[in-house]
Amino acid sequence: MLIIVVKIKQAQLPMNALLKQLCCLLLSLYLLQSCSHPTKIVKIEKSTLELNSKSETDSVFTYTISPYKNKMDAIMNEVLIVSDQELLKGLPESSLGNFVSDAVLKKTNDKYKPADGKLADICLLNNGGLRAQLPKGTITRGKVFELMPFENSVVVLTLSGEKTKELFDAMVANNGAPFSGATIIAKGKKIKELKIAGADFDINKTYKIVTSDYLSAGGDKYDFFKNPLKTDTVNYLLRDAIIDYLIDENKKGNTLKFAIDGRIKFE
Repeated sequence: MLIIVVKIKQAQLPMNALLKQLCCLLLSLYLLQSCSHPTKIVKIEKSTLELNSKSETDSVFTYTISPYKNKMDAIMNEVLIVSDQELLKGLPESSLGNFVSDAVLKKTNDKYKPADGKLADICLLNNGGLRAQLPKGTITRGKVFELMPFENSVVVLTLSGEKTKELFDAMVANNGAPFSGATIIAKGKKIKELKIAGADFDINKTYKIVTSDYLSAGGDKYDFFKNPLKTDTVNYLLRDAIIDYLIDENKKGNTLKFAIDGRIKFE
């Protein structure tokens, strides 16, 4: 009989690291149990290994990753533009939401080459997808990664007039969202006036909406995006659209400034 004494050191690690350790332990026990010799656990000892700022640095590990860390730091610390103001998120509209939706609509249409030649009319995103606000002063590439950490891609959905109206009705009912390409006046929770690209909304027309692949699949309860007339992929990350917009504006000698401009008003 093979007797096993298992000693477990409990480190203050991220949950995924602890799960990996547990999986390795269970796999080891399973393999041992599969051997011809019977096994029996007679004792388990537990101890705690605290990992914090006072922990000893592994010099070999630090030396190994140093070239990669330095390269990554250089990329993330690259200044893309200078902002005249802090860009904050909020509802029914915000300086941050206006900036992101305007930037994504502009850069998507620069990349988008539809067969029918018709560019996107609107960009609609979600407030929860904006994970950080942007400070006044220098905006680095790293700040944009904090703002948009997900690998979500841009898609362009062609919607019927009825579906487009459903989209704006839902937006008003939920007290707004980051959007571009339209203006809304609402009274209570009902739309009083809706213009797209400066023209009155026409329920008999079709409209093209830029959004993320996550939202287009109905994420964040955006069910009005389901069953579009057409879906076009652009092979372009939302984050890259924001970065490209900032680089372009900086090359023009512009600073970043976005205000709440009244694109959605509640009476």
